Amino acid sequence: MKKMYRFAQRKGRAIQVMFAHIPGKWISTGTADMAEAVLWADKKLREDLGKGLQNTDMTLGEFATGFFDKEDKYGFRKRQERRGVLVEESCYLKKAGYLNNYILPAHGDYALTAISDVLVEDFILDLVSVKTGEALSGDTKNKVLLAYSDIMREAKRLGYIAENPCDHVKPVVFSSKPREVFTVEELQALFPSDKERLLHIWDGLMWTVYFLMLRDTGFRPGELAGLSSLDYYPELHGVVTMKSVDYRTHNLKNSIKTTKKGQPFKEGLLSPFTCQLLEELIESHPDDQRLFTVNNKYIYAELANKHLVSSCKRAGIDLRNRTQYCFRHTWQTMYIGRLPENARLLLMGHTHTRKDYTHLEPKQLLQRVRSIDGVNEMFEQ
Repeated sequence: MKKMYRFAQRKGRAIQVMFAHIPGKWISTGTADMAEAVLWADKKLREDLGKGLQNTDMTLGEFATGFFDKEDKYGFRKRQERRGVLVEESCYLKKAGYLNNYILPAHGDYALTAISDVLVEDFILDLVSVKTGEALSGDTKNKVLLAYSDIMREAKRLGYIAENPCDHVKPVVFSSKPREVFTVEELQALFPSDKERLLHIWDGLMWTVYFLMLRDTGFRPGELAGLSSLDYYPELHGVVTMKSVDYRTHNLKNSIKTTKKGQPFKEGLLSPFTCQLLEELIESHPDDQRLFTVNNKYIYAELANKHLVSSCKRAGIDLRNRTQYCFRHTWQTMYIGRLPENARLLLMGHTHTRKDYTHLEPKQLLQRVRSIDGVNEMFEQ
């Protein structure tokens, strides 16, 4: 008969016990007396089995395959919704990717009860990209850990393990590399007042309007790509949308990023010059309400970023690692301190100021303070 637990005793320390249903993990009994340690171990064993712990050899692969799918067998998604945890489909798809690409290949053949915190920690710290073979970023490692924890928490809830080993694994400490913004001088080079030069840089009217609107609104690219002529309000020089282009399918969907988290719409204000060119674009194809399409399909991120590379070359700008999303960060950086706080947050679609969206240089910090009403008068006295 398989022993249910075994002991270890180190000099000057309480007796430790390892249970067959929690392999690889030593637990302190809190006593140096063997008789008391046996009583403690028996009590814990009864408690664990009383919680419905199943002494099983079920593997992680058997348990977790398809865990994040729409019709998951454990009802994980539905319970998340009942808790009020509203998660985008794309988030579940990413977690499914972490499961299929990293977790199952590494530990799919392990019995659930054989997965310890040490095993998980070593796995997370050593993760490398399945595409490049390079070490994954700390942020991605932590996301894999969260997906792993979701699975093991469910295994504990159903009684297959006594505790979630991921609870004892510390997240990886990392610092994310901030996005670069476009300087005022670069914006002037990319968007000259001369219309002919502007259309040359952006290679036509549609792309010119697309990037002008990115500059003016700070919209997420998917929100901008899904705009139609019906979303434009010329008398107010602005646009409002409740739709966006899905980054995976490149199809239009009836939601934006914040639909489930609060604000279900996104609004933006446009300069008079942008409005003028937008109206020209609308008039150029009156039978198609969509504004931004290539080969009758919506613009998507990879396509727009490729176009940005060519346009920056024509404007004489070194793009470096910047993408079209950097216009959103640029917008926040330009308008923080210049717009009333409630208006700026509303236009960004944020509930509070996010530091990772603000990239002010030292001189800009002083200029922002000087622009506040009453400051100059106070320091001129």
